[in-house]
This record gives sequence, structure tokens and C-alpha cells, in this order.
Amino acid sequence: MPIDLRREGRVAWVTLRRPPKNLLDADLTARLYRTLVELDEDAGTGAIVITGEGEYFCGGADGPKLRETGTAKAFAAAAVDLFGQFPRSRTPILAAVNGDALAGGFGLVCAADIVIAVEGSRLGTIEAALGTWPMIAQVAAARRVPEKAAITNALTGQPFTAARALELGIIDEVVPRERLRERVTHYAQLSMAGGAAALVGRRLFYRGKGQPIDDALREGAEAFVEMFGR
Repeated sequence: MPIDLRREGRVAWVTLRRPPKNLLDADLTARLYRTLVELDEDAGTGAIVITGEGEYFCGGADGPKLRETGTAKAFAAAAVDLFGQFPRSRTPILAAVNGDALAGGFGLVCAADIVIAVEGSRLGTIEAALGTWPMIAQVAAARRVPEKAAITNALTGQPFTAARALELGIIDEVVPRERLRERVTHYAQLSMAGGAAALVGRRLFYRGKGQPIDDALREGAEAFVEMFGR
């Protein structure tokens, strides 16, 4: 199976399993989308962690396979569903970046709420260096990466070091590999502290970014009153 799902209490660990680079094809992308939806609908899930098997987090789309199989359209449709699920999810989504997170893999990082990366990992789009463009990954990146750094990365295809990604606020911590699981678990537990209120609040946070301020304030006020039982 290209995805391994394991639970540690209320934390669901979702591991991409297409070594060596855990590249995304149409099937894996669709499966990851469905997994996130199912976990979000499960009241027993308090936090979701995405990670990769082996030395890579995710190297992005499997371009050669998409061309050979004629599945680029199916992949793009699945990617729209997948990246659209992140802001819709009630459940916090964390990324345990166990290695390089490139192209679409960087998109996953930028879409996640909390990101912990191992020392020595690289993060960013690389499509320009290959003569293409991060058409989908740039959407998530533009919402998480400072504009100047985002366009430089997109134009050059040169990824950030983990240390630079930390400086830019793209990720939360850089840790030795042996401490990755411990630190991600720590943040996952903290992310559940808001309880039922956070299930509403997380979606309002992302929804509010695209709303006129009056609409965002109105929805926030309604949720506030509801939170305190009218």
C-alpha cells in the first residue's frame, strides 16, 4: 500500500510509502485525500501527522509516470481535492519532515499547520530547474512563504535549507532525526488542547484569510457566542 496509517492514541500517523522519494502519482494523491477526509470525520482523531518512509518526505509529482500513463489530468484533479482539504479540515494537520520536501512535497509542508523538519533536509519547489513550473505547489507556498522568497524559489528552482526555512517561518523547528517523532508528538498533543472549540476555530482561521474583514469578524463573533453557550 502506498499509504501506511497508524494510530498512537488520538494522533494518526499517515506515512507516504513510495520509496525512495515517495513521489505522488494520481493514485497516491487520491488515497491521501481520502485518508485525510476520513480521519477528519472520525471523532477519535485529535491530530493528523503526515510523514514519509525512508530518507525522503516527498519529492513531488512523479512526472515520468504521469506522462507515460496519461494520468496528468487525474493527478491534477486529485491534487486540487487534496490541497483543498487542508483548510477545510477541522483536525490539526502536522508534517513530520523526515527528509527532502520538494515540489508537491513542499506544497504539503506549506499546507500543514505545524511543521518539524530534520537537519539537512531541503524544502522548496524545484520545477523551474527542470524546465517546468510549480503550477499547483505554488498555491500553498504563496500562502506560507514570504512573497520575495517564494518567487525567488519558484523562478530558480533552488530549495531552501531547513535552517533557512526556519528563518522564513515556513517551519517551526529543525531537529536531529532521532528527535523528530518526539517533537512532532509533542506539538500534536499541544494542538489538541483547544478541544471542540478548535475544531471550529481552525477552519475559521483559514476561511477568514480570504474574506472581507467585516465578514470574518461577523463569523468569528457568531462562533464566539456559540462557544460560550449564548
